[in-house]
Amino acid sequence: MNVGLSDEEKEDLEDLITGLKQDKADTQPGATPEDIQKQIGSMTETLAQLVEMLLKFDTKMRSLYKIVRLSYQKSDVMNKRIDAIIESMKGGKNI
Repeated sequence: MNVGLSDEEKEDLEDLITGLKQDKADTQPGATPEDIQKQIGSMTETLAQLVEMLLKFDTKMRSLYKIVRLSYQKSDVMNKRIDAIIESMKGGKNI
């Protein structure tokens, strides 16, 4: 099961990070309020996209956790059954 980021998601994340770095570098000391407002809007969109990606990754990780937990529980039950069979065979009892 693949729970990591796909190639497209990785590229999107890299583009968003690059965009954030460029937005930060584009700030001029004499920028007009309109320029600053546009930059804030752009950063807000980028942040929303990053949060969406994070939520998708969180969902994948939650699914992986559930699978691992269920596998452990199954393993535990199987080990208990095997132990019971072994003990039964040692004692000559029928199950």
